[in-house]
Amino acid sequence: MKPTKSFETFARGIHGLIRVLTWVASGTLGIMILFVVSNVLSRFLFGKPLPGTIEIIELVTVVIVFFSVAYTEAKRAHIYVEIMVRRLSRRAQAILASIMYLLAAVFFAAMGWRGGVLAWSYLFPRIRETYVLSIPIAPFLFVIAFGSLVLAVETLIHVFHPLPDEEKKEISH
Repeated sequence: MKPTKSFETFARGIHGLIRVLTWVASGTLGIMILFVVSNVLSRFLFGKPLPGTIEIIELVTVVIVFFSVAYTEAKRAHIYVEIMVRRLSRRAQAILASIMYLLAAVFFAAMGWRGGVLAWSYLFPRIRETYVLSIPIAPFLFVIAFGSLVLAVETLIHVFHPLPDEEKKEISH
């Protein structure tokens, strides 16, 4: 099935957003590395860890994971087992893959929606914060929600192009 021009434009837009999110995740990984190194040096030189380092690592891990998982899906780099599927015809493989992508898209959309609801509950009636550094938690829950919704859209794109070699262009590096 040949994709329409508007579908291709939409997919390119989503892939552009995914690239931006991946750059944010990469920058956040750099920040995480700085905190880990600083914490190790502080323990070594002063005998005390930096306060709140564990909290920061936990929070930035959310950004790294949820802003990069859609990139992994766009590159079709997730691990899957194909022992039984590869014995099927090409058409049967495409149908089965489309069904699985649709189920995944529904799951990640629900995850994004519920993540957004949870994030709002961490803002109202009072803002919930981490224990040591008092960093608001809600922005990181919104990252989970947004990253999940972007992943849902990417898997929805794959519903219509379930097999990798059907695509003309993949997301660029």
